[in-house]
Amino acid sequence: MSGDLLNIGKSGLFTAKQSMSTTSHNIANANTDGFSRQEVRTETAIPVGEGGYVIGRGVEVQSIRRSHDELVEKKLNNSITGHKFNEERITQLGQVEEIFNEINSEGMNKILNRFFNSMRELSNQPENETIRNVVRENAKIVVADFHRIQENLDQVRAGVNRKVNLAVEEVNGLTKTIAKLNKEINIQEVSDGMANDLRDQRDRALRTLAEFFPIQSYSDSEGQFVVSIEGVGSIVAGGLAQELAVGASVQEGSSSVDKGNAEIFFASRPGIPFTDKLKNGVLGAAVKTRNEELNTLEKQLDDLAYGLVLATNAIHRRGFANHQVPTDSQGNPVPNAASKQVTGINFFKEPLDLKRAAEYIDLSDEIKEDANNIATALEANKPGDNRVAIAISKLQHEKVLGGGTTTFEEQYLKSVGSIGLQAGKSKIDGEQSAGILAQAKSFKERLAGVSLDEEAANMVRYQNAYEASAKVIRASDEMFKAVIGLLP
Repeated sequence: MSGDLLNIGKSGLFTAKQSMSTTSHNIANANTDGFSRQEVRTETAIPVGEGGYVIGRGVEVQSIRRSHDELVEKKLNNSITGHKFNEERITQLGQVEEIFNEINSEGMNKILNRFFNSMRELSNQPENETIRNVVRENAKIVVADFHRIQENLDQVRAGVNRKVNLAVEEVNGLTKTIAKLNKEINIQEVSDGMANDLRDQRDRALRTLAEFFPIQSYSDSEGQFVVSIEGVGSIVAGGLAQELAVGASVQEGSSSVDKGNAEIFFASRPGIPFTDKLKNGVLGAAVKTRNEELNTLEKQLDDLAYGLVLATNAIHRRGFANHQVPTDSQGNPVPNAASKQVTGINFFKEPLDLKRAAEYIDLSDEIKEDANNIATALEANKPGDNRVAIAISKLQHEKVLGGGTTTFEEQYLKSVGSIGLQAGKSKIDGEQSAGILAQAKSFKERLAGVSLDEEAANMVRYQNAYEASAKVIRASDEMFKAVIGLLP
């Protein structure tokens, strides 16, 4: 009888001790990121029959369970992925928007208008050499601004490519960590151990991984923990991790020969990139900006530069430079007899490839060498003839782009407006996703967070239980000694 009582007291003592240890562990990790509160689960020991009665045998520790819910964890990971996508979109589109800032600096629209206005002034004073130089300088500024915008877009593209490279390195580190944790969890749990802390570490690694792209995680039919990229495939299966790699590719129609895009693929399958399948997270946002907004802007900028060059040159070639042309016996000008070229002069350099127009637009050598090569007259030896200058200045408001549907200004403002709308939308989406993420974190905290007040109350409760169980053991010991004393 006293032996049974001793075992019951011992089971209560052990259970209270284990509960106090678990509570102490919770308190120590109250501020540890990603820690899930743990709780000792107990059950009644199997009773035994004795003398027609069923007698209890105390308590047993069933398990030490961590507070965890797969649906809450999945919602948190999805919220992280969505918010990181919006954060990265805000960053990338903000950089692009700054390139076209028309408020804090002179943008392309103002510069183009100033060029056409100076050409209009030249039409009023065709022989004025000072105004000719002003026209040439304004044209140089137009060329320089095309180059500036293109260089800045190149820098944004290069920044995206660097981010892709760095992100892939971090992802590979995370997948190796998850695979290692899978092995350690399996070893501990196979030997009837508890791997709660290791599972917390794995969940924390998964949350970091979810920042880069949407992930799915589950245990397969063989009990292996699998992590996959949504729409791509698995990157972790049990203790094995698939390494990602990055390679450069130059897309057809790129605006420069050295604009290789960083493409992501599995190291074991280098010829099959899956970059375009990433639709969310940091990588999804960076790739979307590069492949959509940057490509579109570069094409529109090339169209603008190409249209400006062709339309201006088509008119300028018909005119005559500000040089005297020899005449024949009837007084008719003979352009071929002039000491230098006087007509058929391009204002901008040709030929110009449409796919590289913004990058390679430049003034023609003739205009660079002599401002008097700027044609204003439609006929030779006509000092007051300004018809060519007027025709070029009118290009400012003519629909010469998009098959005759839009002007230079409309094309440029359309590009700027599109970026502004996308940047504004990303900020609104970012605010919404921040709220969704905060809500998901709140759910997670309520489920798995440590309450110091609650744990302190538990500590007192388990301490009292420990002391009571110790008293049971002492009482059992005294009873046993009394029985021994009765023996002859």
